[in-house]
Amino acid sequence: MTVDSTEILFTIYKTPDLSYKVINMNDRTPAYRLATLNGRRPYADGDRAQATVVEHLRLLERCQRDPSLVVVDVGAYLGDFGLYAAACGCQVYLFEVQPDMIDLIQTSINVNDFPSSRVQLVHKAVTDLPSNSNLTFSIAGGSTTAANGTLSVSTIRLDDIQWPLNSKIFLLKIDVEGFELHVLRSAQNLFRNQRIQHVIFEYTAFWTDRAAQKEVLPYVDKKLGAKNFYVLHRTRKDVYGPLDRDKFDEFYEIHTKRCLQTDVYATFIDLESNDMIKTKEYDVKSTLA
Repeated sequence: MTVDSTEILFTIYKTPDLSYKVINMNDRTPAYRLATLNGRRPYADGDRAQATVVEHLRLLERCQRDPSLVVVDVGAYLGDFGLYAAACGCQVYLFEVQPDMIDLIQTSINVNDFPSSRVQLVHKAVTDLPSNSNLTFSIAGGSTTAANGTLSVSTIRLDDIQWPLNSKIFLLKIDVEGFELHVLRSAQNLFRNQRIQHVIFEYTAFWTDRAAQKEVLPYVDKKLGAKNFYVLHRTRKDVYGPLDRDKFDEFYEIHTKRCLQTDVYATFIDLESNDMIKTKEYDVKSTLA
C-alpha cells in the first residue's frame, strides 16, 4: 500500500547513556526475564491495578487453553506488559517507536526464547494517520515541540494489520503519552467487527495539546461500543467502578484540574456474573491518587 508521507513533530523522552541488564521478573507467575535500563525494575505504580485486571481475566489460564488469543501492547516501552502475556503463552504484538526500547525488547524476546511466530515486535507508531505515513520525533525531554526531529518512524493503523485468521484480540493495552485517542481511532473496524474484547488505556486529561482528551471516554463509549468502564488506581491494586457515563465530564474536569494520570479499563463483551471484576465504589473526587 502506497500513501503520501505525512510529517508530525512531537517529543519523546530518552534516557542518555543506557546500560542494559537482564533481570528476573518473578513477582507473579509465570516468571520471565526482562532487559532493563540500568538494571532497574519497571516503574510499578500504574502497573499494580493493571495486574489486578490481568489476574482477574485469568490470562495464563485462557492462553494456555486457547493459544490463538492475542494480546497487543501499544507503547510497549520496556515491553513488560506484553512480555508477561508472552510468558503466559498468548500471541503478542508489541509496538514501540524508540530504537533503544526496541533493542531492549528484542533482547528480552531472545533471552526468553519466545518464538518470533508468537511474539511480534513492531517498530512503528500506531495512529489513525494512513499507514506508512511518517512521524518525526525529537529526542529530548519535555512537552510537544515543533522543532526539527531526529527520529523518523513509519506509522501503522491497527485496522491495517493482517491479524491471525479468526483470532480475537483478547486484551489491548495502550500507553502512548496522551495520544491514546489516535490509537483507538486506528482500530474502528476491529471494534466494529467485535474482535477486541478488553482494553486498558492511559488517561491523561491535562495533556490537551496532544489529543482532544475530553473526547476519549465518549468515543470509546458511543463509537466503539464499550460495555463498562472501570478506573484503575494509580498507586494501588484497587479497581473502581463501573464508571457512570453521566460522570464523564466530571471525570475529565477533575483529572485536568488536578493533573491526574490514571488508567481506564473498558470491556467490550457481555460478562457472566462470575466473570465480573471485584471493584470498589467509585467516587471521582476522592478515590484517585
